[in-house]
Amino acid sequence: MENDDKTRIIGRPDGGNTPPPIPGGFTDDKTRIINRPPPAPGQGGGESTRMMGTRHDEDKTVILGPTTRRRTAAPAPSGELPTPTDHMHDPVVGWMAVVAGPGAGDYVRLGYGMNSIGRADDQRCKLNFGDEKISRQNHASITYDPRGRKFYLQHGGGQNLTYIGEIPVLQPTELKGGEFLTIGNTILRFVPLCGTDFDYQEAPAQPQE
Repeated sequence: MENDDKTRIIGRPDGGNTPPPIPGGFTDDKTRIINRPPPAPGQGGGESTRMMGTRHDEDKTVILGPTTRRRTAAPAPSGELPTPTDHMHDPVVGWMAVVAGPGAGDYVRLGYGMNSIGRADDQRCKLNFGDEKISRQNHASITYDPRGRKFYLQHGGGQNLTYIGEIPVLQPTELKGGEFLTIGNTILRFVPLCGTDFDYQEAPAQPQE
């Protein structure tokens, strides 16, 4: 290797800051050490790759905001089609649209089985729009029974009652569709998708022309 002001030493693959010995023992104050860049995705490296002492992690967690309703499939390698996102592990069976209260104009989705309603993050139907009269845990619940293909509303353990119109819910009550539900200071309209005329269990395999 020639020793001039253009001499460069490529760092070791392990990213260490100590350069390897130069043949002939030549060194001067113009020698620069340049670490190798991290490998491109799919070419290895992973967590052990380091550049300038900084750890590079290829996998990054993406947190979706509370108003995000759709998940986007990860970009596919060049020349390949993206893999569709599978939503059938928890398909939507209906909705509750917020028609009055702090969250007016928004909605929450309903799935198979029990749908707990409250302000806490672990609630399946999270109504955290600023209505403090909604209990954090299990203010009420809506259950979809896939065998009977019916919806039921039941009050939970909160002190504030749940209403269908002006009638308090004191025991499980069947919902037909279109009812206005009052929870705290929030009014929601129940909109079913599944029921006697449709359920995913009998959905056609291919779209009908």
